[in-house]
Amino acid sequence: MGAPDNRMVAHLTLGLFGTPRDELASTVDGDVPEWIERLYQSYGTSAETAPASASVLALGESLGYRLRKLSVLLSKMEALGWSIKPRRWDLVASTDLDEVEAQEQLEAAGVWVIARQHAPIDNAGNVRWSHGLIP
Repeated sequence: MGAPDNRMVAHLTLGLFGTPRDELASTVDGDVPEWIERLYQSYGTSAETAPASASVLALGESLGYRLRKLSVLLSKMEALGWSIKPRRWDLVASTDLDEVEAQEQLEAAGVWVIARQHAPIDNAGNVRWSHGLIP
């Protein structure tokens, strides 16, 4: 029997969406994306004066786009042998690779940028991988 394999396997938490408050705020606060401004203009309003109905419409468009991109990421991960487990508010993607190898694999598959958009980020702007017991 060989020595035990003590390398860390990669677990990546992937968020589906933020809190309702944060998601709605992203449609009206600060520099909203240009496409949201155009949507508001088509309804005769702006980010500063948009009614809740227009903000929710913009949020729906934004969520639909982000979830389609997440679906592409998950499809690539599944094809590469990752397992995807749903939790209450997010997903956990796991692979037998270590974190460096996992990132390299996703970069080679062209989906690392999508993973970064859905994964938690540390203060330095790096993806924060899940370690140990996943809450």
